[in-house]
Amino acid sequence: MKLTVSVFTDPMMGLSYECEPMFRRLETHFSGQIEFKYVMSGLVRDVYQFVDKRDLALGKTEAIRRYNTRLAKIYEDEEAISGMPINMNGFRLFDTEHTSSTPLNLAYKAAQLIAPEKADLFLYNLRYATIVECRPTTHLEEILRVVRKTEVDTDSFLSAYNDGSAQAELNKDFSLGQQLGIHSLPSYLVQYGEKAWLIQTLAYEDFVSVISDISDGKIQPIKIEKSLDKIKELIEKHPLISPIEIQKAFDFESIEAVRQYIKPRADIEIINAQRGWFIKKKGYYE
Repeated sequence: MKLTVSVFTDPMMGLSYECEPMFRRLETHFSGQIEFKYVMSGLVRDVYQFVDKRDLALGKTEAIRRYNTRLAKIYEDEEAISGMPINMNGFRLFDTEHTSSTPLNLAYKAAQLIAPEKADLFLYNLRYATIVECRPTTHLEEILRVVRKTEVDTDSFLSAYNDGSAQAELNKDFSLGQQLGIHSLPSYLVQYGEKAWLIQTLAYEDFVSVISDISDGKIQPIKIEKSLDKIKELIEKHPLISPIEIQKAFDFESIEAVRQYIKPRADIEIINAQRGWFIKKKGYYE
C-alpha cells in the first residue's frame, strides 16, 4: 500500500519551487512507496486584495508595479530555503490586464486532463519560466510557450483550457482546499489507508517522521544507490532539474560533487541561470 501526499500549491509559488529538492529526496529515499498529487489552490485570486490600498491612490498600474516589487523581494528571500536559483530581474507577473494567478492553475488542470503523464513536468516548467526565466506567465502566450516546451499538444490544451473542462476540475481543487480549511500554502494532505493528516512543513525530516507515524513504521527510507544509471533515470523523469535536486536525491556532499560526478555526459546539457545552473536532457525544453 502506497502513501499519498497531496500538495496544495500554486504554479507561481516560490516556496513550492524551493521545496523541489525535498521532493526529489522523498522520491528517491521512498522509491515506490509514495505517490504525489498536486492540488491547485489559487494563491492570488485577485491581485487587488494584495496591493497596498494607499498605493491605489497613485493608480492601478503603479499600485500593481509596487506590489510586483514587494513580491519579487519575497521570492528573493525564499531562495535561502534550499538555494534553488531565483531571478527577479524585470519581474512583472501581474499588470492591470493580468490580475490573478488563476490562469496558471487552470493551465495545470488543462495539462492534467489531456496529458496526465506530462502534467507535473508542465508544472515544474511553469515555475521555471516564472521564477528562473522571470517571464510574465499570467499571460496566455507565455503559458502556451511552456505548453510547447513541455511537448504538450497546443490545440488539445487550448480546448481543455477554454471549454470549461479544466475549469470544472479546478473548481474541485478549490473546493477540496476549502473543505479542509487550508489557508496557507503549501500544505500537504498525507494519506495512508484510512488515515489522513494535514501538515505544513518545509523540512524533509518532518516528512520522514510523519510518514513513519502515519504508516505505523511500515514505510521507511531505503538505502540510496548512487550511480550514473540512477541519475540518468531521475533525469529521464525530470528532464529539467537543478543540481541541488540531484544533490539531495542522492546524498551528494555538495553541488560541485554533482558536477564532477555527472561529467562528461553526451545526453545532457548544462543551462546557466542567474545565480545558479540547471541540468537538461539534450533536446528537451528547447
